[in-house]
Amino acid sequence: MKPRNTVAQTESCTQLTLELMEHDDRHFLECEGRQVDGTQLGHAARHLITLMSRPFRPAKQPRILFLGLGFGHAIKMACEALPQEKASFVVLPEAAILPEWISKHITDQPLDDERIHIDNAGPFEPLSNEYAGSQGIFADLDHLDALAPKRWDITSEAILSGFCNRLKNGGLLGLISTRPIQGLEKALRRTGFDVALDLAPLSEKSKKNRTLYLARKGNYQRTH
Repeated sequence: MKPRNTVAQTESCTQLTLELMEHDDRHFLECEGRQVDGTQLGHAARHLITLMSRPFRPAKQPRILFLGLGFGHAIKMACEALPQEKASFVVLPEAAILPEWISKHITDQPLDDERIHIDNAGPFEPLSNEYAGSQGIFADLDHLDALAPKRWDITSEAILSGFCNRLKNGGLLGLISTRPIQGLEKALRRTGFDVALDLAPLSEKSKKNRTLYLARKGNYQRTH
């Protein structure tokens, strides 16, 4: 059996130990021993981003926010799904050095697009006012939960209201989790979202599914 190798180590945005691991030519992100992402685990994230992007293909300047980077599965899919020259993809990474790790160690580069902007504010901080009117917000809740500060709760009214306030009418909040999260659908509806749930395999060959939450703020009106 091939050994697991620690490629790099840093402190996350929440002062936890974040490690880039390699095993059998695959890479993993781990936080305090918990897996955050893997290079082979992007199938469900790509599926959710495809669903989120469809309503905004006619938009001239769509902006999608990514709470966490992982290995960039979602951001890479968004760049492909929304080819508009003036589209904007804002990433709030788990650690400031994570984009550098990806550029240095990962073969499949997700960040080679000039429309991508890195905001090192961190995925757990309130979103800046400058992001008001965004078309979409994406987060992998398994990734965030591994790094989250104590008492952070995605079902919190304050957190969900903050997301809602940064989305334009018709904007989409896309959340992904290995298991359904108790109370999340109800909390989203209470905050003012219409919610649809879907399932997608963990990986292309996996029989295990992940739960996708697609929450819409109001009704998106096409203008083109």
